[in-house]
Amino acid sequence: MKIQLDGGGKLFKDAPKQKWNGDNLLQTSLFAGHRMMAITDDMGGYDLNYLGYGTGAFKTMDEAKAAGPEFAKTVLNELLSLIQPTNAPEVTG
Repeated sequence: MKIQLDGGGKLFKDAPKQKWNGDNLLQTSLFAGHRMMAITDDMGGYDLNYLGYGTGAFKTMDEAKAAGPEFAKTVLNELLSLIQPTNAPEVTG
């Protein structure tokens, strides 16, 4: 299968990756072309959010950002596990 980037994909590919921007309340960065957020959690800590998944209880913004690459890999692996071969029966429930 041959794949290629469309216009939006090219913008994400060319954008700075894993470069955090923002302040001490909210920072964002691109991982695999998608935005991850490091954000305060209302209890004095920080959470990470990526592609509909979250993790938290980080004590500092720097700790949350340092966990970003591993969190992104974990989320992407989870998403990969959800892909079924096209000839597999549909699973419900």
